[in-house]
Amino acid sequence: MTNVTAATDIGTANTLLYNVGQIQQTISNLTAQSSSGLISSDYAGLGDNAITALDLTQEIALNTTQQNNATQAANVQSVTQTALGQIQSMVSTFASDLLNTASTGSTGLPSLAANARAALNQVASLLNTQVGSVYLFAGQDSGNPPVPDSADMTSSGFYTAVQSAVSTVTTAGASAVQAQLLTIAGAGATSPFSTTLEASNAPATVDLGTGLNVQVGMLADQNSDAVSAGTGTTSTGSYMRDILMSLATIGSLGTADANNTQVQSLLSSTETTLSNADNAINTDIAGLGARQTTITNAQSDLSATATSLTTQLSAIQDSDTASVATQLAAAQNQLQASYQIIADLSQMTLAKYL
Repeated sequence: MTNVTAATDIGTANTLLYNVGQIQQTISNLTAQSSSGLISSDYAGLGDNAITALDLTQEIALNTTQQNNATQAANVQSVTQTALGQIQSMVSTFASDLLNTASTGSTGLPSLAANARAALNQVASLLNTQVGSVYLFAGQDSGNPPVPDSADMTSSGFYTAVQSAVSTVTTAGASAVQAQLLTIAGAGATSPFSTTLEASNAPATVDLGTGLNVQVGMLADQNSDAVSAGTGTTSTGSYMRDILMSLATIGSLGTADANNTQVQSLLSSTETTLSNADNAINTDIAGLGARQTTITNAQSDLSATATSLTTQLSAIQDSDTASVATQLAAAQNQLQASYQIIADLSQMTLAKYL
């Protein structure tokens, strides 16, 4: 009888020792949950919810990428609008100044020409505006400046060709010179724009999710929303080409006789070109604003989606802090009780049964 009792106590001790191991594992798991706030450090520990948690994690990662895209796109649109607005302001000023050239005569033209040359460099520099390493007016060729000679446009092949054509205005006539200027500013060898931009004319777009791709930035050599900058006799069809062409034309007339009929005719057609470009650039500024609104709305939608996804994932993987604390305290009490029972059993020797 005594031997049976002793064997039973040994079996009880072994069972208790096994239970202690299980309790210690439980405490370890609960301590980890309390520390991390998560039910499990890996998907396997989530059981049947593992696949759902994995899907939600992937959706959150995609949403984060799209939110980053939207933030960058909004920044690009804002800076592009600012640059375009500055160009528009200069264009409007020169269009007005040209209307006053007749009254100022030859004394006013040299000053206007000097201002035009300075503005030409300013516009070229604005077209090379960057956000980080991205050239905003370069389209998908965003790593290269769209205007390679922006530092000194008056030394460029484009300006030299314009200057050469303008120098013949009194003999060749304004109409003939205007035709030459349209060719010079076109997409040929004398284009003011880079060869990479002329060859790659696709605008940059951004993915904002659910199939929504929005154009960001603009192409320096093409209109965006504006259909045309004027007629075929006064415009290349691209208002930015027309602006650079017009400023180069005015800049080349510094020593010309402002009272000459052909010079006056060329100045008049240049004023028409700039006025049409002014209207067209305002159309594209409005288009940028509309796309900015689309991006802003997408940012709100993406933020709301992120909140929803995060809430769903939290419900699956986050531990209940209060419940974990209660379970941890209970397990620790259970462990102490088990230790006490084992300690009591260890004091039972075979002599106590004899």
